[in-house]
Amino acid sequence: MLSQEPRNSVETITEDSPRSKRVAELDGLRAFAILLVLLNHWYPREGAFQWIGVIGEAGWIGVDLFFVLSGYLITGILLDTAHRPHYYRNFIARRTLRIFPLYYACLVLFTASTRLSGYRPWESLQSWGGVGWFFFYVGNMRVAWMHDWPSIFLFVPLWSLQIEEQFYLAYPLVIARLSRLNIGRLLMICVVAAPVLRLCFLFVLPSNPLACYVLTPCRMDSLALGGLVAMMARSPSAFAQSFEKVRLGAIVMGAAALGVYVFCRSQGSSTEYHPLMASIGYSLIDFAFAGLLSLIVLKPTGRLVGLLRSRPLVYTGQIAYGLYLLHEPASLAVRKLISFTAGIDIAGQPAAAIPIFLVASYAAAGLSWRFFESPILGLKSRFTV
Repeated sequence: MLSQEPRNSVETITEDSPRSKRVAELDGLRAFAILLVLLNHWYPREGAFQWIGVIGEAGWIGVDLFFVLSGYLITGILLDTAHRPHYYRNFIARRTLRIFPLYYACLVLFTASTRLSGYRPWESLQSWGGVGWFFFYVGNMRVAWMHDWPSIFLFVPLWSLQIEEQFYLAYPLVIARLSRLNIGRLLMICVVAAPVLRLCFLFVLPSNPLACYVLTPCRMDSLALGGLVAMMARSPSAFAQSFEKVRLGAIVMGAAALGVYVFCRSQGSSTEYHPLMASIGYSLIDFAFAGLLSLIVLKPTGRLVGLLRSRPLVYTGQIAYGLYLLHEPASLAVRKLISFTAGIDIAGQPAAAIPIFLVASYAAAGLSWRFFESPILGLKSRFTV
């Protein structure tokens, strides 16, 4: 990485190698995203700590923050490297080194543990469609087709990775063939088209809210909004002039998204699948996150950025990919270990379970980052020119 490159250059804001410079506040923002997801999976449904569920139920929005961040970072990479030789090859190779090793290692682990756990879990997974859908990164399409999640929960979080991989494969081809003006126009079309498409699904398939939630075209507004922030960041003067408007827009959109969430929760159904949330709620959330990201990019010396640069958050963001993939097997393993050795099921004791699950997940993700992911990421330097 060249030290004279601008702050928003691809090598500065997106490099995954532990030897390269990272933008700490983006890791901090990524940490908030993964912590929301973890809380959503672990929050207590009853008992004295049931109040945590108010936040935990909304934790699924962490995935939307991941999508906005991905749109921002990947668009930045592509805009800054589109003119270079072997542009597409290098991009795909670097994304492959970052994503595939841990993903497929986990896929093998999940498959083996399901197969060894007995006949019924394996047959249930086979009835749903089997692991092949995840092997080829189309598991989200199977979820939409079956109107149901895979029966083994270990596989459930993989749907969002399917969306991102489908995005990674197609988006570079679009960027390479369009001018920046037309790229911006296309992204704005995607922002509008996604909620329209979700509305069409709600009318045609009202009994299948999962389709709106997991299909890539239905979630392209989050990725497109992140892309628009990346384009704005490459026009510093125009971007800086819009600071107050961005801040006001983020507040308004965040308040509107909160209002939609509260209404959907009052209806007694899963908030992420409620028709109002699926139609406009996702977009409001994504606009709010895009506004938040814009403020961080616009004013990297503010108090929020200072918070995001704290060491625990930066480290959490650094290992967020491992946390996302490994938190379920890690928490399941420690739960079974405690049950076997002490005869206690800690899942029924949230005050103890959540900290223990966190420690186990951080340990698994930290070891993965140090001894598995980092050595592989060192190979990315071969695909820079």
